[in-house]
Formats: sequence, structure tokens, C-alpha cells
Amino acid sequence: MATRKDRNVRRIVSSIEASLHPDKYYEFDLDQNDFPVFSDKNIAFVNGLVNNDSNYTWIDQDTIHDKYVDASNGDACAIREAVYFTNKMNSTHLAAVTVKGDQDELMGKMNAELKRLCEIKEDSQGGSGEKGDEGEAELTGGTLITAAYLVSQYANNNELGSSLLEKDLESRANLVASIARATTNMTYKLLPEEDPSDLKCNRSNFSFATKFCHHGCRNLSRREVNDSYIYDADNFCIYDTVVGTMLPYYADAYIDYGSNEGEWLNEWCKKYNDTPLSRYGNRYAWIRGTINKLVATPDEDVENADAQVAWGYLGYLDLYSHIVDGINEWRKQENQTVGSNNGSAPDIGFHEVDLMIWYFFKGSRLDKAKETMK
Repeated sequence: MATRKDRNVRRIVSSIEASLHPDKYYEFDLDQNDFPVFSDKNIAFVNGLVNNDSNYTWIDQDTIHDKYVDASNGDACAIREAVYFTNKMNSTHLAAVTVKGDQDELMGKMNAELKRLCEIKEDSQGGSGEKGDEGEAELTGGTLITAAYLVSQYANNNELGSSLLEKDLESRANLVASIARATTNMTYKLLPEEDPSDLKCNRSNFSFATKFCHHGCRNLSRREVNDSYIYDADNFCIYDTVVGTMLPYYADAYIDYGSNEGEWLNEWCKKYNDTPLSRYGNRYAWIRGTINKLVATPDEDVENADAQVAWGYLGYLDLYSHIVDGINEWRKQENQTVGSNNGSAPDIGFHEVDLMIWYFFKGSRLDKAKETMK
């Protein structure tokens, strides 16, 4: 990987002044690798794209907001709906578990208990009752297990809301880990007499857990000011394959801004990865390899798997937080760029960085970016 000094990727080399070229307003400010920078114009552009994307607008955002708020206050139905919508909107594919032996009997036993825990009533026609007259979402498989876990923990109390707004980093990581490991832990709880080797349920739904906490936190802290919404809390960074793949590029570009190049980042890799840089060949691969270790599913026989997932999220959160800090420092120093940043250069958070990376690189651009970063 070329040095930061050689690349200078923070410098905008392709920018369009919207007021002078209205026909080219919808073009990104790019660095020399044709990757987007975090200018005001780019952020506004992505927000506009998302707000008009049917993948995001298939359900009213105020409805989703209400679901997360009600869920945080302990409403069992809202908890189930929040799990469903998080999984649906983000395509996290909460997988079902499988068991050996008499699978139909065991899974039937477990599903009946899950529905009881979720407070889902059987209807008179013999159906499951998951999708009622009020339009409740249908819960099945891993979605049902995860919802049952959250209902068992947070129904009829406000502990979920308190946890989502928690300032303590370890508490945030423990919340992510508990949700990520819900499928595994609930299966062991509901089938205690089964041999663990017969239960194919060792999962770590890391991506789903980060997204549930991220959206829950933001919606819980939302308030309306002058006909627009302000989000007072952005405590949880999201992991998915697109963001995880591109974070090394932005980490290398923005962390240690104005100080010794790579000092903090090298120490971070050494802390969370016992494989040295020399084994990876370049620093991008080293950072990516470290992220992969942090988000990996613990081995089935690992003790304290929940604690290992929490440790992984703490490391990931540490990296992401430093990237955001570096980007905000760049925004303050780059505010003189015409058409890119305004004079005040307000700070941005996890949400803006996540949207920019995910929306720009999803699809074929990600494959091209991987080649660029080799």
C-alpha cells in the first residue's frame, strides 16, 4: 500500500460547484482513487439518494421510529416488529437453527416455546398467529429466536432503552454481543437435554446486532426541530461486508491525521491480531484481516463466547471511532474547499460515514475498489 504522503487521498481532486454547474450537481467529490470524501455536498447527496430509494422507503420511517421507541419501552409486540424490520431493511438473513435426530419433534417443541415467549397466540384455525389483523410481521426461524430472546429480556421494562443510550463502551459491546449470540443461547436454553454437538446453532449474528442497536439508538434519541429531525445519540457503529471491506482504506487515510503516520493504527492491529504485517503483505490486508478476526463467530467449544464477541465489537468500535475523529479533523481543515464543505464543518458520526461507504461501494464498485487497494 502506498504511503499516505504519496497518496494524499484526503485531498479532493474532483469536485463540482453545484451553483455553477447545476447539471452536474449529482456528482461526488472524489479523491485521486475516485473514492468519495466526506464533504458536505457528498453527505447531502447520499442522504437524498437514500431518502428516495425504495429499499429504504418501502415502509414509513415514522412507523419504524415508533416501533423502536415502543420496543425500548418494553412493548413485546414492538420488540418483535423491530427485529423483523431490522432484518428486512438490512438483509441480515437471521438464520434458523437445525438439529440432528427427530428434527420435526425437537423443532416443533422449540418453536412452540418461542411463540409463547414472544407472546404469539395460536389462532382458532390452527395457524401460528404471527401475522395478525393489525399487520404484525411474520416471525420465523432465526428472526423468531432473536425476537424471543429480546422479549424475554426486555418486555415490560425500559432496560433496552437504557442500554441503547448507555455511554459506557463495555456496556454497549455487551448489548451487541448478547443480541448477536441470541440464536445460540436461546437454543441451548430451550433444548437443555440435547447434546450440543447435535445442535447446529453456533452463530454470531454480528451484523444484525450492530444494526439493531444503531437504528434503535438513533430512533430513540430522535427529536423534531423546525420540521426536521435531530438525532442526539449515535452510539453504535454498523458492521457489514461492504463497510468492513472499505474501512481499512479510510482508516489508513484518516487515522493519525497530523501526527506520526500509522502509529496508532499499527498498535491497534498488533493489539487485536497476533498475525504480523509481514504475513499479510500490505497494511490494507493487515487491517482487513484484523477486522475479520474481530467479527468472526467464536468456535463452538470456546468458553465465554459472548465475552469474545463483546471484545470483538470493542475493537471494531475503537477503530471506527478513530476513523470518524480523523474525518472530522479533516473536515475542519478542508472547509475552504469551494462547493465541498461549509465554513463551520459540523462534525459527523457513525451514521454518515456508514451511509457514504455503503451506498457508494455497494455492488460492482466494491470489486473495483478491492483491486485499487491491493
